Amino acid sequence: MSIIGYKSLSNDFTNMYGTKYEFNKKYILNGKLEWRKNGFHFCHYPEDTLRYIEGFNKPFKIVKVQASGEIVLYDDDYFGYHDMYASSEMTLLSELSREELLKLIIESRNQLRAVRLIKSIKLDENEINEILKIYPYLDNDVNYYQYNKKDTYEKLFLRK
Repeated sequence: MSIIGYKSLSNDFTNMYGTKYEFNKKYILNGKLEWRKNGFHFCHYPEDTLRYIEGFNKPFKIVKVQASGEIVLYDDDYFGYHDMYASSEMTLLSELSREELLKLIIESRNQLRAVRLIKSIKLDENEINEILKIYPYLDNDVNYYQYNKKDTYEKLFLRK
């Protein structure tokens, strides 16, 4: 069995532990597969990988991966992240461009996916406008996370 998913890496294609990855090379796990301890971790949705990087402060890459071998599923019900995986084998297939990432999220018509993007990476004005065309009701999220207007939600509560 194999699963296609996404993984975030630093700009030089290393993970948070310093392991450098290459495309089209099959990585095989040494040891027992265990979520958050040992394995090749990835997510079903590309924006979910952004919780593992500093998208506002550092350049990053999102890569499409194919996982195989033993695969375990993890759901973080507390924070609402689902379909996260660890596998015993992984191959990096391709890099997802920023445009492809935005297109996937905009075309999904899924508000939660759009909010996760807005919270996770610095967007330029064109990207913000594209998102707000589809999700105009996310303007408070944009003000709070993108423009650092920390009183955005405070003002909403005070109006009532």
